[in-house]
Amino acid sequence: MPGATTVERAAATREMLKLDWQYPVYASTEAPRTDETAVKAGRSALSLEEAVKYIAGNDPRPLLVLRECTVCNKTDDALLKQGADNEKTLIYTRWFHCVKLPVDVREKDHPFNALFPDDDAEHLFVAAADGSHRLPLESDTSRTELWTSMDRVLSAVYAQSPTDALKSVVRHIDRIDALHLRIVDLEARRSELMEKPNVDPARVKAVQADIDEVKEQVAKERAAIEELSRLELRAAAVPSSAGVPAKAGG
Repeated sequence: MPGATTVERAAATREMLKLDWQYPVYASTEAPRTDETAVKAGRSALSLEEAVKYIAGNDPRPLLVLRECTVCNKTDDALLKQGADNEKTLIYTRWFHCVKLPVDVREKDHPFNALFPDDDAEHLFVAAADGSHRLPLESDTSRTELWTSMDRVLSAVYAQSPTDALKSVVRHIDRIDALHLRIVDLEARRSELMEKPNVDPARVKAVQADIDEVKEQVAKERAAIEELSRLELRAAAVPSSAGVPAKAGG
């Protein structure tokens, strides 16, 4: 199964799999006074449509929105599982606009309260950028249910198959890991040659050339992953009401 990694990833590969959270802060001003200076407005909740539009901004990717709580605050524990493999989740997030909202989002006057309006609100959700196809999720949701929900939204938004794209990314990551191991071996060989009493510059140069070639291959694999991260979005569909979950199979 894609993402079910049984080997430890190289440090450089793990760096590529980090979550990219956005932390939107709503700033509103009242009408200018007679002296033409703006006055900061008191805090008040936006409508659901306004809240979705604001957090989506100009990013057309589907949304993955998580509200922090007192338990998971400043961590990714609500999405990622401690002691479990999270690679598939992390790769899938490349095609989402990931948004994290603060603990007080459940307060009635918080600008984004409409996204999580009460104590029974889910911990996170995935949805299209306009709020349609919304699927609620909990922090204790199984990995299978999480991936199924992410896959449904991605399939609704992107023209390409997210499963196929995921498999391709995993293949490129596997190659990068193998190439990094090759670089480690070559660098060890270079050090060994340079520590000899009679250093042979030609042999050192040849090994360095091999290192440079492998690094170029790594760069190409990284570029391929970046290209896969820019999947083609489907043609804009008729807008639906923000926040209304899609029907099964829709």
